[in-house]
Formats: sequence, C-alpha cells, structure tokens
Amino acid sequence: MTPAASTTAASDSFLDRLVALARRRPGAVLMTVLAAHLVVWTILPILTCPNLQLDLAEDLALGKEWQLGYWKHPPLPWWFADLSYRVTGSIDAIYLLGPLAAVICFYAVFKLAREVTDPLTALMAVLALEGMHYYNFSVVKFAHDQMQLPFWAFTGLFFYRALRQGRIVDWALAGAFLAGAFWSKYAAFALAAALGLFLLFDPVARRAWRTSGPYVMALTFAIVIAPNAWWLVHDGFLPFQYVDERARTAAHWYQYIVFPLEWTGGQLLTLLPTLALFLLLYRHWDPRPPLAADEVSAFNRRYVAMLALGPFLVTTVITTLLGRLAIAMWGYPMWSFAPLALLLWLNPLAPPWRLRHFAAGALAALIAFPVIYVATELGEPFLRDRPKATQFPGQAMAEAITRAWHERFGTPLVYVGGTEFAVNNLAVYSSDRPHVLPHGSPKLAPWVDMSDLARRGAVVVWEEGHLRARTEGWSAIFGPLNVEPPLVLARQTWNKKVAPARILYAFVPPRQ
Repeated sequence: MTPAASTTAASDSFLDRLVALARRRPGAVLMTVLAAHLVVWTILPILTCPNLQLDLAEDLALGKEWQLGYWKHPPLPWWFADLSYRVTGSIDAIYLLGPLAAVICFYAVFKLAREVTDPLTALMAVLALEGMHYYNFSVVKFAHDQMQLPFWAFTGLFFYRALRQGRIVDWALAGAFLAGAFWSKYAAFALAAALGLFLLFDPVARRAWRTSGPYVMALTFAIVIAPNAWWLVHDGFLPFQYVDERARTAAHWYQYIVFPLEWTGGQLLTLLPTLALFLLLYRHWDPRPPLAADEVSAFNRRYVAMLALGPFLVTTVITTLLGRLAIAMWGYPMWSFAPLALLLWLNPLAPPWRLRHFAAGALAALIAFPVIYVATELGEPFLRDRPKATQFPGQAMAEAITRAWHERFGTPLVYVGGTEFAVNNLAVYSSDRPHVLPHGSPKLAPWVDMSDLARRGAVVVWEEGHLRARTEGWSAIFGPLNVEPPLVLARQTWNKKVAPARILYAFVPPRQ
C-alpha cells in the first residue's frame, strides 16, 4: 500500500468508527459536541478579546438597573448578564452566556428531533447547525438575539408535545417559554404568529381548539408576560419606537421588491455553510413521503416545516406590506429547526459512505470556525485599520477618567452619560460602577434621579468624531460641561501601527 493510500485508509477508518459511534450512541456524541462547543466558544473570546464586545458592554452597563423594560428591548438578557457578574464577580463570566444559550437550544432541537425521527438523523440535524454563524461566531456577543435561542427551541418542543399528547402541562410550558421568548426580544411575535396560524389551518392541530389546551397556553403566556406588557403600556412602547428608527422605510416603489429580496438573500448567506454541509450527504433525494407516511408522520413533517419557515415567512410578509427592510439579525432564532425540516422532507438516497463525508464536514466546521474566529480577531488589524469594539481601550479609559474624577472632587463617580459604547465601557470598567444615561438622555434612563445627579455631578464621555455626540444638547440637560484634555489611548491589538482611540470627556461638578 502506498503512503497516500495508507493515509486515506486510516482517515476512512477513523470516520467509519465515528459514524459507528454516532449510530450506536448518538446521545453521547451530542453531549460531547455540546460540551466542546460550550468550552471553546466561552474561552476563545476571553483569550482573544481584550475588551468587551459592544453588546456585552451594554449588557453589564444597563442590566444592573433591573428594569421591567428598557427603551431598546425587553430586559431578560441584561438581567442574566448582571446576575452572572454578581454571582462570579468577574466581567468575563458574561462570555459563558451566549454559548450556553446555543447549547441549550441544540439540546431542545435534539429532543424534538428524537420525537419525529430516528436518533442518527436527530444528531445530524443538530450538527448541521454548527455551520451557521448565529451559533458560533455571533453567539459570543450575548444579547437579545442570543437569549431567544433556547426559548424558541423549547417553545417548539413543548408545543409539539401539547398537540400530540394533549397534556395541560405541555400547553402551559409552551406558553411560558413563548413568553420567555418575548421577554428576550419582541421579534418572537413572528414565532407566535406562526404557531397561531398552524393552529388555525393545520387539520390535525385544529382539533386542539376543542380542548382547553390553547386557552391554558394563552393564559400562561399572559401571566408570564404581564409585567413587561404593563411596562410597555406605561412607558409608551419605547422599544417599538427604537425598531421604527432602525428599520429602513421604502422611499420608492421598487424598494417594496428589493427589501424582501435583500432580507432573504442575507438569510440565505447565513444558511449557506449548513447547506454546503448537506451537499456532502445528499446526492439524490426522494421527494415522496417516507414509507411510514401515516397521519403522524405527515403531521410531523408539516409541523417542523412550520417551525423552520413560518417565522421567516411571517416576518417577510409583514415587513413587505409595511415597506420596511427587515434587519438581518431578526433571523437569528428562526433557523434552529431548518436542518431537521430538510432531513424530514428530502429523504437522502445515498450510499453509507456519504455519512462519512457528512461526519468529515461536521468535524471541519467544528474546527474551522474557531480557527477563523481567532484569525479574524488577531489578524484583522494587520489588514485594515478600523475601530473595533474588542480593541477599544475601555479599561484604560475608565481608570483614567475615574482617577481624574476622584482627584478633582474626592467623591465616587455615580453618573455617566454620552455616546453609547464609550459610556457603557466607562460604566463597566470603572471601579465605581456608575449609572448610565444612554446617549445622555434622562428619558432613556428612568432609574436616574436628575436632582440627585445635579447634586452628585456626572461625567459625559464621547469618542472624537462620533456622529451622535451633541455637546450643546448635553449642556442643556446637565448644565455647563467642563471639557477635559482628550485621552489618546492605544487600541488593544498586536499591530501597534493602528491609529489610537481619541476620547473626549467633560465633568459636571457636584453641587454639595
């Protein structure tokens, strides 16, 4: 045997053993993958990111206020972020939350898959998710998108069990998890609408209306969501104003066509690596239902297809009718069941050796994405010079400003305002852990007593050249600003030739 042939045989032998293990013990393989995913995607950003991601800084800066709602989003992810810091005392603990949300989602997908198909197919449905950046690259930026993942997946699981078994506890759990999805992000409306339409139009699901189940689910949902719903009404639906500002409105007739195409194209790009992984498995497929296509099997296929495509179609139709461009990250939790739907609807007609190819592709994804992540974080500054959140000198900035405040006034720094990222970094990294006025606006910070701020003073901070820096407006809110000399701080990267960060700040002196 030639050396090349020997290497191929050894490789094939390893993949054969891997496939055999997956057939024999799919649960053990799943647990191994989930553990590796959790460890790798928790440790990598800690090792390679000297500063918090933009969303992570916001999590810790605002989560500590423990509001029932915030002007941007519902509060659940920010509560979890603050809780992680309070329990551990470490800022780095927040890096655990995103990967943990992903692996809990994977587990829920596997549980549902096991109820509608065989164990090996269920395992493949989860492994294919490793091809989407939502579950690896982007999951380290824990915030509202990532928080949705487990709630969407468990809603899908318990809603299926409720429809199939009719148990009241499953209906109640479906309602509670759906409410949890809303507590995470209001984009969960797309999931709720898809479930409701399925209950109305699917001939099997429609039978549930003759039971108490849907009403128990609705009641449970209402009870769990009630505090946040009260806050929304009381505070004038602030998050919807934020969404209205972010989603572009069609100004020309052709944008009613271009916007949904742009949204759909962005989601397809996200799905491409996973689809490429399936190309290793599929050579031909049988579009006909499986041999055991009884009512249950047919229902399973329809149900999983609804989970995979329903929220996407709801979002697409609504935003198209409104002439809005759907934001790409609204698709974040929508695709967890897409690989499972593909496997149920397109039955692969392929020789067993294609399973080895799929196993090789899954292994490649598990290894390649972490390598690419590290290469991007460490190597990008050598290719282009652009400000990046993970390179921002947040710790140095916070220490310099906090020290200057203490030396000038001899009191703790209690309040800070200014442009979003700079002020959140100051709030997180300062030893005083001050309260934040986002964008320097009291309207967005109901936790701040402006009379107490006038007495204790504040710091206003912004990045030089920031488009949302508005010193005149801040002076009208805080009073005269004593602008200090700018801070010129090196960005945290191995390439020392990149331009430094230039940070401006001003003191609002205490009145004591």
